[in-house]
Amino acid sequence: MLRLWSKEKIPNSEGTPFEKGKLRVLKSRSRRTEVTVWIGKEGASEALVSQVENQLKNRELVKVKVQRSALREVDANNFAAQVAASTGSTVIEVMGHTFTVYKKRVKPVVQRKSES
Repeated sequence: MLRLWSKEKIPNSEGTPFEKGKLRVLKSRSRRTEVTVWIGKEGASEALVSQVENQLKNRELVKVKVQRSALREVDANNFAAQVAASTGSTVIEVMGHTFTVYKKRVKPVVQRKSES
């Protein structure tokens, strides 16, 4: 039996839709990924956004944990949306105080020198 729901398209912030199967794989990778960025009292500052952007260049998934001191005014879902909008990435998953963002890595094209 062909599962049509696995081919269903889900829109994301990069403008291209995900397939549900890819989203499922990314969520699975997200759960195995360690937290690499923490949001503290200052919230989603420019330094934090630039740190997430730098990590997204090196790896496609970045896991961010929001500490309790930052959650007094804004919840984790709002932080996730704010970071994703600032970096041009997609929120894959929000679990409690932790969220994961994804941005497809652009591999640089290496040009070979032709020997003439």
